[in-house]
Amino acid sequence: MKYQSILQRGFHPLQQLAAFVIFLLLIQLVIWQKPSAEIAPSLAAWEASFTILLLFSVTNAILSIATKNMGQYWIFSLISYVSLAIIGGFLATQISGVTVDDAGQFRWLYMLFTFIFLIILTIAQTMRKIVEIAQKQDARLRGEE
Repeated sequence: MKYQSILQRGFHPLQQLAAFVIFLLLIQLVIWQKPSAEIAPSLAAWEASFTILLLFSVTNAILSIATKNMGQYWIFSLISYVSLAIIGGFLATQISGVTVDDAGQFRWLYMLFTFIFLIILTIAQTMRKIVEIAQKQDARLRGEE
């Protein structure tokens, strides 16, 4: 059996969404069960949601390198990102009792993280295209084409 790395296998964005939702639920459950004295409980739930959202952004961009159909991947990535943001916001609101409007700076973080997500995804795909061009050029110079 030939070994394939995670980057070669590729994971559909909806599979990534499922994994991150489970991870988010586990973290929010811990926050709900054991509020920390160091962090205001209302902020801990929101911080966890945004941490998972940023982690999803980076992971999704890295795993996008293995995809063949980038247009379809982008659509499902955006759907997954928005779904995770909504689920995270809902859980944070339910656990903390504080809405995104009352949580202060977290409303702006949604816009910032969305912009960052799109930039990271674009950078990953640009790097992929550069590598493809370099591989074609290398093959051409060796006479393999």
